[in-house]
Amino acid sequence: MTRSPAGKPGAGHGASPLVSQEREGSPECILPGPSNLPSPMRVLIVRLGAFGDILHTLPLAADLTAAGWTVDWVCEDRWAMVAAGAAATVHALPRKALRDRSRPWFERARLLVQALRPLRSGYDAVIDAQGLAKSALVALSARGERLIGHGPARSREGAWLAATTQVDPVDVHVIDQQRRLSAPLTGRTPTGPWRFPLPGWQTERAWAADWLSAQGVRRPWVLNVGAGWPTKVWPAERQTAFAERICASGRRLVLVWGSPVERAAAAAIAAAVPGTVLAPDTSIPQLAGLLAAAQVVISGDTGPLHLARALDVPAIGLFGPVPAERNGPQGAHWRNLQAPGELWERRDVSRVDMGAITPEQVLAAAESVI
Repeated sequence: MTRSPAGKPGAGHGASPLVSQEREGSPECILPGPSNLPSPMRVLIVRLGAFGDILHTLPLAADLTAAGWTVDWVCEDRWAMVAAGAAATVHALPRKALRDRSRPWFERARLLVQALRPLRSGYDAVIDAQGLAKSALVALSARGERLIGHGPARSREGAWLAATTQVDPVDVHVIDQQRRLSAPLTGRTPTGPWRFPLPGWQTERAWAADWLSAQGVRRPWVLNVGAGWPTKVWPAERQTAFAERICASGRRLVLVWGSPVERAAAAAIAAAVPGTVLAPDTSIPQLAGLLAAAQVVISGDTGPLHLARALDVPAIGLFGPVPAERNGPQGAHWRNLQAPGELWERRDVSRVDMGAITPEQVLAAAESVI
């Protein structure tokens, strides 16, 4: 069964086409900081998806909160729980209903109009942090006093034309590019470490601890077997060889996955390598609980890797079609390995040699960050 963000198939797709979710979290999820504004100002961040991209945008919300802004967010409903720690209100768009081709086009158009209506609530500023035509449409629908977005070198499909203030992408890393969108509102270029205001997810952390205990596992290594693009996936034979080395060393390896295809791949590794543990179907909060308990996480350039970074868990990123210096986790407890190949190739695995990354390289990198 495919991983559902809310832990259930179809969760979040109720009768209402848009659900506003209040912030869930604990004190550590909220960035303190004195307001430098004369009165509370409201900003809406538009970043509809995907998993890793939502995580990469959390530091932008943290910067704005620290500067005294009240931050709201609009995204697809499957990612609402990720943004919930960073925003006072999360407006969750019903992705499946809006993409359901069995519905007449005019019914989907009506749902979209209905879904966007609650956004018209007097925002002082709107930030299009995605830079696509669909995100520009959502940002325009909010009718904020200012619309801030990436310039044409960073956005696509003419999305920059909607912005009243365009921000040039002078930074290399995507997180720093996102953080720079705060500068027109705060009056300064953001500095300092990245901060990821995630929900506490204490219930899910306790669930993960109980599940790992039942497997006889403590502080495991975690391998995420899949990724959104085929060209981002470490070949199965490399993953199996890596699992053999880990288990031969006496460590325990948990295999996490996010789709039926990925589950089959993980199950094949678990069957071939005694001592590996196949993770169950998890929601995103449950996945966070498992990753938070890990000694180190190994993953391609996809959501679980970036979630590990946001949780401050040591991780090794395996990169191919996307430059690691643009997307990879940075810091003393994170390392990235870059495979040769054609940049931005999504599907043709013959153009990206992920197999050039060896199990020995990954093992050495993981041991260096623990």
